[in-house]
Amino acid sequence: MLELVVKQGYHATPMSQVAKEANVAVGTIYHYFETKEKIIEAIFLMVYKDLSIVLLTNSNPRATYKKQFTTMLYNMFHYFTSNPLAFYFIEYVGVPPIISPETVKQTVPFYTKITDFFFKGITEKRVKNMDEILLMKLCYGLISSVVKLKIKEELPMHQKQIDQSIEACWDTIKYSDNKLFT
Repeated sequence: MLELVVKQGYHATPMSQVAKEANVAVGTIYHYFETKEKIIEAIFLMVYKDLSIVLLTNSNPRATYKKQFTTMLYNMFHYFTSNPLAFYFIEYVGVPPIISPETVKQTVPFYTKITDFFFKGITEKRVKNMDEILLMKLCYGLISSVVKLKIKEELPMHQKQIDQSIEACWDTIKYSDNKLFT
């Protein structure tokens, strides 16, 4: 269903087509899911859970804060460029009205370690003192833009370009006590 929704849109994907693609009867789907919305919510939560696990892959808690941060962003970039359907699904359905605010709230436990990581960065003056959710969204926004450039082949996104993008994100959120511009 993920592929159908990405390619056709939520409203243009009837359950009969989902059943046909899955090689099951429509009634079988409704046995497990009450509505099409419930299937979309389940896929949404599955993708977010997978992403939350991938973000922390290869993260070394003994590494510098910046190194841990860059590892998370590289992981996000590679996850989405390796799974463009998951990326487009999140981009398309990840906002109301398709996904309810209540469903979005169900993703919070998946990101506790990541939220804690940003909160630690704030308290240790590694990143700017701002809401950790806002910090996470700023980073997601930059990486999602870079992912789109790669997927749409607008830029090749060689390693140097990926490095520059992640460094720009770091420069945006890193702590600075420089009073020169205040």
